[in-house]
Amino acid sequence: APLPRIYFEVDSDLLPADAAEVLARVAEAARANPAAAVLISGFHDATGNPEHNADLAKRRAQAVRHALEANGVMPVQLVLDKPQQTTGGTDAREARRVELRLQ
Repeated sequence: APLPRIYFEVDSDLLPADAAEVLARVAEAARANPAAAVLISGFHDATGNPEHNADLAKRRAQAVRHALEANGVMPVQLVLDKPQQTTGGTDAREARRVELRLQ
């Protein structure tokens, strides 16, 4: 199955409205499996200021982490990955995603 993804608006770290369903699904899976970790990866593209982009990707991942905690996932299960740059040729919104992986 494809990894759950949340797509943010341009230059925003506010959780989009359509994230609620994905977050609820991931939180349910994490609560059902307390030994699992949820890896949270924020992505950004290569255009613009790299420090700003990496910081934005990090803040987006943190917003997702907070939302999962609010959904009852234990903080110890939530692992922030370092911000990752998307490679060329992808859909622009792919660079504004946060991916969630249960492992």
